[in-house]
Amino acid sequence: MLRLRMLVRESQRAIRCISQSREEGPVTSPCPPCALRRWLPSRNDPVLVPTCVIGRLGDSVSVTLARARGESGRLRVWWLCTLATIILLVSVVSIPARAASPSSGAVSQSSPSLTWNGPLYVMSTPVPEACPPGADPANVRCDHFFLTIDVPPTFWTQNTGGVAIRITWPSSDNDFDLYVYNSGGTQVASSAAGGTTSEAVFLEFPAPGVYEVRVVPFLVLGSDYQGSANLAFTSGGPVPNPTRPTGGIAFGPSTVADPVRTEGEPMIHVDRNGNIWESGPWGTSTQLSFVHRSTDGGDSFHLTSSTQRPDAPPGGGDTDIVTDDQGFAYFVDLEGLANLGVAVSNDGGNTWRKNPIATDPAQDRQWYAVDNGATSAANDNTIFLTVHELAAGMEVYSSPGSTGSEDPTGGLVFTRASGKLAIGSGATCGQTKFDPVLRNLYLPCVGGDHVDVITGHVDFMQRTGISFVHHGAPTSPGGAVGDLFTTAAVDQAGNVYVAWVDTHDHNVYVSGSSDGGSTWTAPLQVNGDPANTNVWPWIVGGASGIVDVVWYGTSVRGDPGTFPSWFSDRAAATTVPWHVYLAQVQLNFDAPASSTIYQSRATEHPMHFGQICQEGIGCTTSNGDRSMADFFTVTVDAGGAALIVYDDTTNQHHGASLFVARQVSGPGAFGTAISRPVPTNPVSDPTGDAQAPHYAPVVGPGPNVPSMDFTAAQLSQPSNGVLRVRMHVASAATLAPPAGADGIVWLTRWQARSIGDGGELSYRIFYVGARSVGGADPTFFSGTGTSASPKGVPGNGCVTNTPQNCKLIEYPAEHTETGSLNRATGNFVIDVPRAHIGLPKSGDTLYSVTAISFAEVSGGPLLQDIDGTPAFDMTLTKGSGGGGHHGTGHGSEKDSSGGDAHFSILANDDQIGKVSFVDASMGIAFESAYLQSVVFDGSTATIEGTGFVAGGFAGFRIVMQDVANPGVGKDTFAIQLSTGLTVSGTITEGEIEIS
Repeated sequence: MLRLRMLVRESQRAIRCISQSREEGPVTSPCPPCALRRWLPSRNDPVLVPTCVIGRLGDSVSVTLARARGESGRLRVWWLCTLATIILLVSVVSIPARAASPSSGAVSQSSPSLTWNGPLYVMSTPVPEACPPGADPANVRCDHFFLTIDVPPTFWTQNTGGVAIRITWPSSDNDFDLYVYNSGGTQVASSAAGGTTSEAVFLEFPAPGVYEVRVVPFLVLGSDYQGSANLAFTSGGPVPNPTRPTGGIAFGPSTVADPVRTEGEPMIHVDRNGNIWESGPWGTSTQLSFVHRSTDGGDSFHLTSSTQRPDAPPGGGDTDIVTDDQGFAYFVDLEGLANLGVAVSNDGGNTWRKNPIATDPAQDRQWYAVDNGATSAANDNTIFLTVHELAAGMEVYSSPGSTGSEDPTGGLVFTRASGKLAIGSGATCGQTKFDPVLRNLYLPCVGGDHVDVITGHVDFMQRTGISFVHHGAPTSPGGAVGDLFTTAAVDQAGNVYVAWVDTHDHNVYVSGSSDGGSTWTAPLQVNGDPANTNVWPWIVGGASGIVDVVWYGTSVRGDPGTFPSWFSDRAAATTVPWHVYLAQVQLNFDAPASSTIYQSRATEHPMHFGQICQEGIGCTTSNGDRSMADFFTVTVDAGGAALIVYDDTTNQHHGASLFVARQVSGPGAFGTAISRPVPTNPVSDPTGDAQAPHYAPVVGPGPNVPSMDFTAAQLSQPSNGVLRVRMHVASAATLAPPAGADGIVWLTRWQARSIGDGGELSYRIFYVGARSVGGADPTFFSGTGTSASPKGVPGNGCVTNTPQNCKLIEYPAEHTETGSLNRATGNFVIDVPRAHIGLPKSGDTLYSVTAISFAEVSGGPLLQDIDGTPAFDMTLTKGSGGGGHHGTGHGSEKDSSGGDAHFSILANDDQIGKVSFVDASMGIAFESAYLQSVVFDGSTATIEGTGFVAGGFAGFRIVMQDVANPGVGKDTFAIQLSTGLTVSGTITEGEIEIS
């Protein structure tokens, strides 16, 4: 024990002397001087670069761990901190770590996999630049595993793939980071998340040679790790994809279809009057699904029922929505794999009548198709319902179309339509399509190496006894049709098409038939560069020979299921950005290879990062990313313009936010050119469209609320540091909330390239708003909201029902802002410092800027949207990033009880960095999530933001001052948490540096 105390004293003295600056001249201790500093990147380059910090403590100490073992939380944290401090100090100066076992290895064609065991670490090394191999030969600061990729020089010209490298460790209370360097010392990959038990990277087409796998113990209180490397490849080199012309096809800013609720696998449909319908599940865990409707061409969407669904729970599974030539709507919801609930609305979505058991029980994915008959009357319409019966296979049911609100059977009571029980084996089948020209019903199914098109001819008014045959589309070029659903479409001439992805080459293919599926054209690859890996195609028909196809695509080659999952490694996931693509194919049936193909990107920024898990509910157990469920869809309006509904998970919550992209130019699907106005800043909005509610059973829409009825919205920059938000309503004479609500919120929101809550790239949601309670004058605010932590602790920006699974986006007031409302004109003006909204700079774009009015019920997270403006983009013309200021700090100070409080902080004025604070005597272990503001004033830095402490969410404010160097006894550090904790004083150990 005496020897240990002596080692600690010597270590403390060593660290103190190491922190002395070179400018102070010679020191009396035997230690060489060393300048300690961490340099942080700009907001648009979130990769961490060189630093050197000694003795970083307290990033992650688990109070929960202590309590699980039956010990006092404070006592356990105190012992963990004390032990970590002692061993860290000792290890820095005297205890070398052993190397990994083995310390090197190779992967090759004959031996594609290897594993190794990393050494035990009890220390902190914040960045890889602190431990290059030459300066760390004994693996004291980091572990250096040397991986040989032993393949021939021409290997990647003949094969496609790469090397996956992964490290794992037992507890998220420890944090290792993973970096990979090539033989020249250049960093080629990294994964450095927090709050996880693994890091992983994928080297695509790596050159043969020796690579250093550098494992950095960012904050490790006693843990080893396990490493693995796997050479994964398929024969056949990467074939460069062609570059497709756009043909002038372009899309406007995407509409925010629902600013609050998230939703997977959205369906889209246009009715005879041009109204746009959308439906999708909220998940069986919620027992809810939604139907949205737009009556203004897609400028805004609203829920079709004040109860948030057209029928009572249970529900939340697969959905579909269609309408017939009467304008009647048909909705179907898979209710917990137990039964199908069908519903009909004869009044535009206000009133729904439901049959909860439409077919035999025990089903999976179901689809609708509509036969509108030979006349414009209702009585010759037929609604087809195709179901995957779990026991029998694919079955087809039918019901007469509804004849009105008094009809008890139309669209509600279904009978078997096929001449036999099952028409297929139960393979994954896409949406059923009905062709009114040849009067065929088509069901496209995965058939191994081809699409199996199950086809039934339907006579007029025929609803039962339909015979089905199987037509095989041509063999897929890669030999494997998959990625869940294949899809089919019919054009106005009766030609039928199928689209699919080949899981071997990940390309999108289309084939067409002009004879009802008997013969097919050769497969035509649709996608071109940079859409190199693709999933989930959906196809819609237009004029004769013309189809539009959409899919999610990324430039990164590989298997979508093996890409990094956001839930496992947020930063690594951002290396694989996905976009929505649309291709218009003008198919030449006689010479398919000469067909015209236009390809356009429908999204302005990525809509997803990383893995797309396609294993159904199995994704849950593997921590896979199934946030978007299994597909997305496209349709065309009466003019032939494409309408795409898709999910965007690139917000900080990784919630599947619902957006609609609308074609504004280029050739339309019906052979005529599209030319639509694009909303710009400022944007106008018609009056009279702010009903509360928009839909209600029997009685229909409520009254228009003038104080919530937007007429215009605008963003401007009165100065370099300020963003001005204007919102104009029809009348502000009274601010009384609508019936059933306590208040009104007027909000302008957008997404912008920024930093997520784990340091990853994110297209973060920001907002500026006003709130009135009980008709009082409004207050003004801004914010962004924080996501749940990687450990699943909820933040303040989204309601989750399972860890990190965002269901309801919230808009907390995080900053009080300066604003005004002119009651006479209805004009809101709010000025917001750029630092409060992510510090966007000149040249940055704010995407899908939308003003939305909400009815609010106090104490409830759900906001009822009343009106929304069209979405527009704004590119800033003023403002710069931070001024190049940096602040670092590590060490300890005394709390009010005399206990040691440890801190570690890295921040710059681009609002990038990280904060950790541990006070064992108080049982406090805090770690930051998002830095909302970083202000430097000479030698003082003030940092504000959000984070997590003791299993809960908290805000924080830190003021630290660099008084001298060395700073012990002189530099000051103060932290205040929203939980009430305040600790401040002069540091007793460590250093604060501000530059």
